[in-house]
Amino acid sequence: MLRSAIRRFGLGVVATATAASGAMLAPAAHAAGTYSLLILPDQGENAIYSFINSATKTVDVTMYELRDTTITTALVNKQKAGVQVRVILDGKQTSVNSAAYSALQAGGVPVVYSSSAFTYTHQKTITVDGATSWISTGNLDSTYYATSRDYSVFDTDQNDVAAVEQVFGADFTDTSITPGDGDNLVWSPTDSQTHLLALINGATKTLDVQEEEFGDPALVSAIVAAAQRGVTVRCVLENTGGKYNSQISQVEAAGVKVTQYTSQTGFYIHAKAIVADYGTSNAKVFQGSENFSDNSLNHNRELGLIISDSGVLTGIENTFTADFNQTPSNGGGGSTSTVAVSNPGNQTGTVGTAASVQVSAADSAAGQTLTYAATGLPAGLAINSATGAISGTPTTAGTSSVTVTATDGTGASGSTAFSWSISSAGGTGGTGGCAGAGQLLGDPGFEDGSGDSAWTASSSGIINDDTADEPAHSGSWDAWLGGNVSTTDTLSQSVAIPSGCSTYTFSFWLHTDTTETSKTKAYDKLTVQVLDGSGNALGTLKTFTNLNASSGYTQQSISLAQYAGKTVTLEFTGTNDYEDPTSWMIDDTALTVS
Repeated sequence: MLRSAIRRFGLGVVATATAASGAMLAPAAHAAGTYSLLILPDQGENAIYSFINSATKTVDVTMYELRDTTITTALVNKQKAGVQVRVILDGKQTSVNSAAYSALQAGGVPVVYSSSAFTYTHQKTITVDGATSWISTGNLDSTYYATSRDYSVFDTDQNDVAAVEQVFGADFTDTSITPGDGDNLVWSPTDSQTHLLALINGATKTLDVQEEEFGDPALVSAIVAAAQRGVTVRCVLENTGGKYNSQISQVEAAGVKVTQYTSQTGFYIHAKAIVADYGTSNAKVFQGSENFSDNSLNHNRELGLIISDSGVLTGIENTFTADFNQTPSNGGGGSTSTVAVSNPGNQTGTVGTAASVQVSAADSAAGQTLTYAATGLPAGLAINSATGAISGTPTTAGTSSVTVTATDGTGASGSTAFSWSISSAGGTGGTGGCAGAGQLLGDPGFEDGSGDSAWTASSSGIINDDTADEPAHSGSWDAWLGGNVSTTDTLSQSVAIPSGCSTYTFSFWLHTDTTETSKTKAYDKLTVQVLDGSGNALGTLKTFTNLNASSGYTQQSISLAQYAGKTVTLEFTGTNDYEDPTSWMIDDTALTVS
């Protein structure tokens, strides 16, 4: 099997296939390295949406404020697709969190309000598949996306992620725990003040501090002491109407330079970050949810991290410097405004039944008013130009390609496209039945051979007729994924699934063959996923590993009823580790609708 696989794939083809597949499997914002930085609002929230949509096993969310329908919809969709989703929301912010709580609960997502053991659960974290934790200074609240200066880091350090997950499990069940710091974590109420004091006290050259709240006496005194021992200290703070005037006067008297912002004159400084000794071998950066306040350090559940990663250091330091210098006057968002519009995903509806969706946008130029417009909306629907809400009662069945554009006062604009399928009360097209019934996949048995145009494969060798080594289930041709070490192969087909039918069955015959000897450890994996038009995973249908190896083909059947009315891509992805490859032979596929 391995010899045949090497014959099928030249080394150059394998590298290309892996790179092409990887771009779809992982969001670009955290594709490289152990840590990756997301700067908000400059870079927008799309990387966060993609991060959630990349989940194939689990999603755990701890959030102080959740008011973003794109997030809640993505979490519900993941739960319905078989991903285990759990959410903790701060119990004192019910005026903000109640809508998300209700939506998640109605969608079957296990969601709890936070423990009363903490004054607030101010932590802002998402962990996907137990492999990556997104640790943020900012909430998932679209009300503030356009004006809030925030940072977040995608952390793949496994000791960090394991510690985050351990604390999540305890907090979700309201069980007492002393958090572990992994390799880099900073927790409240246990050790955050100790870690932050050590970072400030250890600075020898420079110290840059960006904070929303600035009242903790110990940290403010440490900043004063740093300036007095010759460290160059700069602060970017939110102007809270005089609340911290005495502390600001105290640090300024020691020679600290301070820049203040309000959301009316630039960004709202919601970030909590410290950069020490940038440009030296001892440089470190803190970012997380901890403010300089007694509650935040000693009574809340909070999470941050201190690292020396050069990419995160440079990104936060450069952004801080722009904010400190107020260049440009909008708070460092860049001289060119950018508008990022969130994609609500494909929509379905029925003639005569009210439909609605919320389209949101983030603008890098603070203080700008966005105006929304839409083209291609189904008859009977309209967009609110001020809010981006689309609502109404559709009057005509059919599928429409909708484009929503958001434009700000500088002329910058962004857009997103999605489809909206409307069925009549009796079925698509008003025929009273299931229009489009039958088998919907092109070339389901791969008998068109190497010139197959129905399927998209990451390598030309995937659709093959090697009947000697791996015979087809029927006919002469099948699809062969895997078969070599350190590879990722993909095979996909886009299909429009009609509405108004009773059954939607996706089936295929699978033979799993492996050289792995373990009977307990899954090293290689085949996933079967449903993707949207942008390549984002809507759901994982099934997962197979080397442990599923068998002597022949078995038929797999899955209902796609939840995707009725949508145009989706069905994708097989086979991934092998660095030794003892596994092969997956797929044949006689079908998507039968009736």
